[in-house]
This record gives sequence, C-alpha cells and structure tokens, in this order.
Amino acid sequence: MLGPDDLLVAETLGALASAYETTGDYASAEPLKLRALRIMEQALGPDHPRVARALTGLGGFYREMGDELKAEEMYQRSLAVFEKIGQTENPVVASLLNALGSVYYARGDYPNAEKQFDRSRVLWETLLGPDNFHIAPSYTHLGRVAYDAGDYAKAEATFQHALTLAEKGLGQEHTSVTGYLNDLADTYCTTGAYKKGEGLYERALAVHERKAAMSHPAVQDTLFGLARCAAEQGRLSDAAKLQTQASELEERYVALNLAVGSEREKLALLTELSSRLSRNVSLHVSLAPHDRAARDLAMLSILRSKGRVQDAMSASLSALRQRSGPEDQKLLDQLNDATAKLAKLILDGLPQKATPAEYQEQTKRLEEQRENLEVEISERSAGFYQRTQPVTLASVQALIPEDGALVEFAVYRPFDPKAPDNRKAYGAPRYVAYVLRRQGEVQWKELGEARTTDGAVDALRRALGDPQRRDVRELARGLDEKLMRPLRALTGKATQLLISPDGELNLLPFQALVDEQNRYLVERYGFTYLTSGRDLLRMKVARESKSVPLVIANPAFGESATEEKAKAATKWTEPKARRRSVTDARSLSELYFAPLGGTAQEANAIRKFFPDANFLTGEGATKSALKQTVAPRILHIATHGFFLQSPQTVADGDARAATATRGAEAAAESDNPLLRSGLALAGANRRGGAAADEGILTALEASGLNLWGTKLVVLSACDTGLGEVHNGEGVYGLRRAFVLAGAESLVMSLWPASDYSTRSLMASYYRNLKQGLGRGAAL
Repeated sequence: MLGPDDLLVAETLGALASAYETTGDYASAEPLKLRALRIMEQALGPDHPRVARALTGLGGFYREMGDELKAEEMYQRSLAVFEKIGQTENPVVASLLNALGSVYYARGDYPNAEKQFDRSRVLWETLLGPDNFHIAPSYTHLGRVAYDAGDYAKAEATFQHALTLAEKGLGQEHTSVTGYLNDLADTYCTTGAYKKGEGLYERALAVHERKAAMSHPAVQDTLFGLARCAAEQGRLSDAAKLQTQASELEERYVALNLAVGSEREKLALLTELSSRLSRNVSLHVSLAPHDRAARDLAMLSILRSKGRVQDAMSASLSALRQRSGPEDQKLLDQLNDATAKLAKLILDGLPQKATPAEYQEQTKRLEEQRENLEVEISERSAGFYQRTQPVTLASVQALIPEDGALVEFAVYRPFDPKAPDNRKAYGAPRYVAYVLRRQGEVQWKELGEARTTDGAVDALRRALGDPQRRDVRELARGLDEKLMRPLRALTGKATQLLISPDGELNLLPFQALVDEQNRYLVERYGFTYLTSGRDLLRMKVARESKSVPLVIANPAFGESATEEKAKAATKWTEPKARRRSVTDARSLSELYFAPLGGTAQEANAIRKFFPDANFLTGEGATKSALKQTVAPRILHIATHGFFLQSPQTVADGDARAATATRGAEAAAESDNPLLRSGLALAGANRRGGAAADEGILTALEASGLNLWGTKLVVLSACDTGLGEVHNGEGVYGLRRAFVLAGAESLVMSLWPASDYSTRSLMASYYRNLKQGLGRGAAL
C-alpha cells in the first residue's frame, strides 16, 4: 500500500485536479494541486525539475482563475529553480517564458511582455524548429499586440498561424484549440468578416458540446464573442440571448469558485469578469433600450454581482460558526489571533531595533498567514452553507414591500461592439439605476457620467460636515436633480426606498437630498440601504440571537505614558468635558482620543428601554470583552470611530476643527482599508506597550466578531460609515467588517456629529424602536 506522501499519490491528485479544472471547478481542483506540489517538494526537494514543472502548471491554473499575482509568483519560482539547476533550455522553460509574458501583457507591461515572448519564441525555434505547435502561444500574443495596434492584417495572419500550429499538434477536437479559434474569430468580426468570425465561434462551441465541456470558461468567451458579432450587425435580440446564456454559465462558474479561496483570490476572480457586467448593461442601455430580455439581463447581472465577495466571505465564516466543532473553532481562533497580531504591527509601526525590511517581512508573513487561514476556512465550509434560493428577478421582487421600491444603482463602462475588442472598447464610467416594485416590470434610467456625479457627492458631503456652510440645500437640490428626480416617476407612490448604491454613492446620505418642493427626502421617504437587492434573500434566513443587548459606552481611553509623566510633572489635568479630533498625525500610534463623558448619559438613556442589557463602561469597555461576546440581540457602541486615509490620499487642507465630536483622522501605513478604520475602546491612548488589550479595534478585527444572530449594530460614533469605496463591493471599512461578522442591520454615520446631538438622536431612536417602528423608520 502507498502512503499519503508517495509520488504516485501526487500524480493521482494531479490527474483528479485536471478533471475538475476541465469543468471549471477550480474550487475543487486547487487544494488537490497544492497537496500534490507539497508531496513532490517533500519527496524530491524544492529544487527538483519536477517541482519546477508543477509550479509552472500551477501558475497556468491561477491565470485561468484570474489571479495574475499568484500566477506570476508561481512562474517566477519555477524559473528560479530552472536557472538554479542550470536547465534553462527545455520546452517547459519555453512555455514558462511565454506564460510569464502573458501575465505582463495582461498588466499592460508591454516591454516586459514582449521581452518574454521573444525569449520564448527563440527558445522554441532552437529546440523544435519553427513549425512546432508549442510556438503557437507566442504567435497568439504577437497577434494580440498587432490587434491592439490596429494592424488587423498582421493580427489575422499571426492568429491563423497560431491556430494552424495548435491544430497540427493537438488536433481540431481538443478544447485547448478553442482559444485560438476565438482570437481569429474576434479579428474577423472586428474587420466586418462576420460570417467567417461566426463560423469559427460556432466551431469552438461545437467542440465543447461534443466533449461535454460547456462549463469550461472558454465557452463564456465564445458566447460573448458571438454576441458582439451579432450586436455589430444589429441583431440585438440574438445578442441578448447569447449574453444571457453566457451569463448563466458564468453564474454557475462563479458560485463554484467563490466557495473557496481567500478574499484576495475571490476579488481577483471577479475583477477578471467585471467587464462582462458592463457589456450586459451596455447592451441594454446603449443598444437595445426597448428589449425586455436585455433589460432583465442587465438588472439580474447587477443583482448577482454587487457585494458578491462580501457575501461569500460572510457565508464561509457563518457556516463554520454554525457547525462549531472543536477544529472549526480552532481555525477561527487562529484567524482572529493572526488578525490581532497584524493589526498591532500596523498600528504600532516600525518596531524598535527592526529595519524597514524586517518590518515589511513580518507584515508580509502575517498577511500570508491570514490569507492561508481564509483559504482553509473556505474549504472547510464549502458545501455546508447553502443559499436559500437562487437569485432571480422574481425571487427578489417577491420580497419588496408593497409600499416600497428597490433602487439598484450601478457603475458601468459603456461597451462599443464596433470598436476593437480590448480596453479601447470601454468608455468612461457612468451611473445607471434600475427600479423594481413589488408588482410590475423593471424600470430604469441612465444617469450620466460618474465623474460629474461623484464630484457633486463629494461637494455635498464636505458641506454637510461643516456647520459654517450655508449652501447645503443648494448642493443637495442639485444632486437630487441628477439622481433622484429622474427616478421619482419610476418609484411611483412608494414611501419606502430600498437604496442599493454603487461607487461613491455608497458615501451619500440620500435622506439629505432636497426635492423640487424644497423638502429633504427624509420628509418624504423611509430609507433602507442594501449592498444589493440580493440582500433581501439573505435577510430571510432566520438568525437566533444568543444573548441580551450589549451597550459599550464612555470607554476610559487613558493616557500615554509620555502624557502621564508630563501631567505629573506639571500637575495639570485636562478638563473632562474637552473633546477634540486629532488630524494630520503621521500614524494612528500618534492619535489622542479625548474623553466622551456624554456617552455615559447615552448609555443611561438606553438602559430605560433595555433594562436587561449588559453595559460595559469605563475601564470595563475593553476590546477583549467585546471580542468575547456572542451574538447579542443588539450591539450599541458609543465611542470614537476613525477611518484613516492612506498616505497617498490624505487630502490637503481637509483638517477638521477640534470640536466635541466622536471622530479622528490620521495617515496610516497600510494599504488595507480594514486596518485603517476602527473603534477606540478602553486603553486606546495607552497603545504601543506590552498590554494584551490595547484598546484599538480595527475593522479587520471586528470582522472576526461572532454576530451571527445580532439583529442590529449601532455605531454611535463619527464617520463609522466611511471607508474605501470599491465599485461593485461597497465600502471597505467598519461597514463591511460588521456585515462579515454577521450583523443583520447597521446604523452608522457618514460625517462628524456632536456628542450632545448624538446622545439625543440615540435616545429618540430606541424610544421609536420600542414603540414598534422599524430599524430604519425609527431614525
């Protein structure tokens, strides 16, 4: 009998992984490939040629998944092994160089891409002669360079040569040949030779049909290519049918592959496919505005795509929490521990006696540890979590209240099917809104360039954050004219608006817009914010709270050791009522969190409505206490919140006055927005020491809280709704963190608010909740 680490086991694992890969099930293939690689490294050593070949294959696998970063890493590791052992003149290296060039080409690094392609072509010709099929990929990429340059005659000849070589080496019925058919077909459609192009696309489809491989990602490319060809000729109904077929295949492909992997890997997958959303929206908005199938395809594509990675990550964590076995809990504990260490390292900055290189290495090691744990969590939870029902227009529509309207905003880039099929075919980002009522058809409105609207959003937000400004109503009226007035005829008599924003609209308080009667929209509508209308399906899933409400208020932030010494020397104490936000700090480690005594009164007001609640205040309002809580029915946190801009984006002249508010700004070292936002708890000013609980809860740490069953999270602090906007995925900050943790609904702030006004608002809010108003209407 063979042991689990035998090389024959590795070969079997590789064969099984290839079978999964052929069907597009990368989620099942990846762990098998990685296990096979580990077996080979243990048995043969890391510098063996077989290990290098396995790394090359793994790089190709990650390229198919759209993870160019991991692909490049695998290719570079493989190339380093071959160079180290002096085996650089062989077919594997020739393929490797071509694949590495493809990564650079996809990144837009054309000089490096051309360099690697040339190295590959020369090596192939040296090894096998000029007519071997292994040279075909080199010709493919040379053809794409010619295509992008507009030299279609050269592109056609080069793609044809690549196809001839591939068919000669692999046969006409091999699924790997279909990519070469697609390239040549694309060129024919671009030059108006539609019959030739469609004939090649149909050949490619026939190969996959005969091989029962219609789930392969190349089929989606073929169908979108055929749709483009049809749209160019004005056959818009055919184009809609083809893109609908491609999108259904894509939906199954995405569902399979989001089941596993880290957040970065999931984002890479969807980034690779993001242009298709723009194609589906453009087909409707720009080409077929009266075609019902095109309209429904656009709306459904938006519903399925927005917030998809957030949902997948939340599902993995919640599935593991629901199973709650010892191994599952251990894995979650390891993830939270790695997150806490990473947060401390980032917040404290460069340790004493450590070089910048050592600091970067520590950070990279912890980031990789977190990513590996995310992958393992996804793998353990895959198959356990099942969506209650598929995302369809009908299933979402059935959950819209009778007096409500779902307003689904989306950012898209107009696609021109008559332009060359590359980046040049996509225009500048624009906004579109689709409106869905409980009864009736999908309605829509194109809303213009995103850049203009985003500028108006930014202007209004700045005005709202400055009590001295007198132009708020004027700016709010202008933005309403752009965004909401065109939609009012579509929302009809709805009084509840379910707003699903995209892009910078995620940072806009729609309630503050002013209509043509000079009324704030909050006087006219109730508002609920969703990441996507798909959230309505998620909210149907019953979640049982595990504990009574928890209120955290008036944390004892303390003083840094330096300030304690200074106060002792001068016998000076800061007035208790003083509030201030610290701006222009070099890093979070330099921020000071002033006392928030008013939040104690806020907690007392809440106690009247929830006498059974647990209250953590003063020195007891610690990070460790919060992390130990399990799904309280309500979680209310009254403290300082912050979102730190990265060093490159700290706005000049945007410092806020030192007022009695609950927010703070600074610059941060990390690129991860979840490490640049958070909440201040007890001991927040004493950070940087050896204490186990240092008082700063980053958003990344908050995402590890167990809130599956928590009905409502209220972050009674300034700017808690802010973060870094990612089109299609919402805001990366505390907002995303608490959704990942399992919170059903959130109340957050998009600007600074005074301690007094916040206290009054919260008392009124909970009074309204107890009187039976909904979580949104109670505000």
